[in-house]
Amino acid sequence: MTAIEQPFEKVRRKLVVARIEFMAQLAKFSEEELVQRPADGGWSALQLAHHLYIADALFLEQLQSIQEEDNPLVEDSAAVAPGRTEEAETPASLDAVLAGMAARREEIFEYLSTLPADAWERPFRHAQWGESKFYQLANLIATHDKLHTQQLAELKAAL
Repeated sequence: MTAIEQPFEKVRRKLVVARIEFMAQLAKFSEEELVQRPADGGWSALQLAHHLYIADALFLEQLQSIQEEDNPLVEDSAAVAPGRTEEAETPASLDAVLAGMAARREEIFEYLSTLPADAWERPFRHAQWGESKFYQLANLIATHDKLHTQQLAELKAAL
């Protein structure tokens, strides 16, 4: 008899892999390159890492609201997180950002690990996606990491 994998374990694996890929790409930058911004005024590698830290807090807020409210309207992360990143204080160092990223991701893991299987089916509403389920938002976190991993690769190639 095959054991059924729990939703948390499925998502956890995706989140770990996506974050490892981001960190591997980030490790390719020298200390000087970490703060270099592209010519188009986009974010530096350090700012992208800081953005993931900020976005993880937003994702956690949204995940919690889905569990605490009945069918809540969830903000568009893609519209909110960049603004929060721009408003945030510039990170002091890569070490500070990495520590924050690890702590935030651990908070997400701790929260998700406490949820029963049926909680992963809770609905929410989104202005662009319409009706969605909790597990879809949880999976989006890994997709978000992958998007910024690709941005890091493009930034490194441009330097």
